[in-house]
Amino acid sequence: MLSRVAERVYWSSRYLERVEDTARLILVRHHSMLDMPRSIQPGWGQLLDVLSAAEGFASIPGAATEKNIINYVFSDRGNPSSLMSSLASARENMRTTREVLPSESWESVNSLYLSVSRRSSKGLPRPSRHTVLNGVIQSCQQVAGMLSGTMNHDEAYQFVRMGRYLERADMSTRIIDVGSADLMKAGEDALPYQNVLWMNILLSLSAYQMYRLSVGANVKPSEVQHFLLRNVDFPRSAAYCLQEIESCMKKLPHHKDALEVVKAVQRKLKRTNCRELAGEDLHDFLDQLQVKMDQVHAVVATSWFSPGQ
Repeated sequence: MLSRVAERVYWSSRYLERVEDTARLILVRHHSMLDMPRSIQPGWGQLLDVLSAAEGFASIPGAATEKNIINYVFSDRGNPSSLMSSLASARENMRTTREVLPSESWESVNSLYLSVSRRSSKGLPRPSRHTVLNGVIQSCQQVAGMLSGTMNHDEAYQFVRMGRYLERADMSTRIIDVGSADLMKAGEDALPYQNVLWMNILLSLSAYQMYRLSVGANVKPSEVQHFLLRNVDFPRSAAYCLQEIESCMKKLPHHKDALEVVKAVQRKLKRTNCRELAGEDLHDFLDQLQVKMDQVHAVVATSWFSPGQ
C-alpha cells in the first residue's frame, strides 16, 4: 500500500471523527446552557480553548458572543478547526482515495458536506441546534458503519480504524475536560448541579445508558471519570480507543516503535486512579493524555507515512 494513500485514508477517518466530536462538544455546551441556572452558566469562550481556536477567533472582528463563537466553530472556513473545515478535509481525502474506499461512503460524506455547507449560511440558532448537530453525528456514525460493513478489513481499513480511534481518544478527553472545567470555574455555586453536568457529559458521548448498565443508576463524578477513561468495553473511553489502536498496529508491518509508544500511554492510564482526580489534577492529567495522543500520531507518521525521514 502506498504511504500517501495510507496517510489520506488515515486523515479522512480522523477528520470525520473530528466532525462528529466537534458536534458533540457544541452540544455539551448547548445543554449546559439549558440545564444550568443563568448565574452559573458556563461561557462559550472555553469552547474555543478546547479546540485551540481562541487565538484565531481573537484575530477576527466581532465580540465573543454565543452566536459569533458558534459560527466560528461550526461554519467558518477560515478556522481550520471548525466543523465545516474538518468536513471539507474529510471529503477531499476521501475523494482522492476512492479506489480503496466503498463508493457509498464517499457519497454519504459528500452529501453531508453539501448539507452542512447549505446550513452554514443560515447559522445555528438555539431552536434548531440539537436537531442539526445530532444529524451530523448520526451521519458520521452511518459512514463509520458503512466502512466497517462493506470495506475489506485489510491494511487500508486498519488505517481507517487507527485514525478514528486516535482522534476519538483525543476528543473524548477534551469533552471531559470542558465539562469538568465548568464545574471548577463555577465553584461552590455549581455543586448542587454537578450530577446534571456529568450526566450531560455522558449524554454527549452517547454513554449514559452504558454507564448505568455498567456502574448503576447514580451519576457520580468519580465513577463517570473512571468509566470514560478506564473502561475497556465502552467504545468511546480512552482505554478502549488505545486498545483498538494497538490492535490496528499489530496488523501492520514495521509496528515495533509505534507499539512501544501506545503501550507507554496505556501504562500511564492504568497507573492513574481516575476516581481520585478532581479540579486542576483532572485538568492536568487530561492535558498530559492529550500530549501523549500527539506522540502516538507522530510515531504513526514516521512509521508509515514518511519512513526513513
